[in-house]
Amino acid sequence: MNHEKLISFLEHYGKISDADIYSIRKHFVPQKVKKKQILIDKYSPCNKLFFVNSGLLRTFCISEKGREITRMFAWEKRFITNLASFKSNTENHEVIDCIQNSEILYINRDDFYGIINSSSGLKNIYVDLLEECNSFHVKRFEVLTTYNLEDKLLYLKEEFPALLKELNDSLLASFLGLNRETFVRNKNFF
Repeated sequence: MNHEKLISFLEHYGKISDADIYSIRKHFVPQKVKKKQILIDKYSPCNKLFFVNSGLLRTFCISEKGREITRMFAWEKRFITNLASFKSNTENHEVIDCIQNSEILYINRDDFYGIINSSSGLKNIYVDLLEECNSFHVKRFEVLTTYNLEDKLLYLKEEFPALLKELNDSLLASFLGLNRETFVRNKNFF
């Protein structure tokens, strides 16, 4: 595993100095993770930010009725964390787990803020990524709360075509806020 995908990904957002590259290589730890491996468990602080070199991760919570609700998936060249817990170093109410065998890089909270605060270039890239993340979650909230079933399925098909091939019906349903049975009955819409 290496840091090249991460560095290349970040360079699309702005200039990265040699010192930034050194910090990235020093602080982002490579790790191979297995399918179903839990990376961050519920009730523990989410003190890591993950970058996916290959594979697939997700973050989810469990409702009072015991239903899994997937908030986000992360595939190659994507980040994933619980930003609220990561930022404030407080209790986390989600689980981050591995959907497929994956190769990831992770950085702990203290190291992350150390390199962000020491590099204006990386800080600017972080701001751009936060804005993209916020836009995504605003749209996703709109989809989950105002779209009818057909429009939710169309959103999934148009915005996440690769996930349709990679994930089972239960995971796709949990991402759309649906139960599996409703999803299966209506997935012929694709």
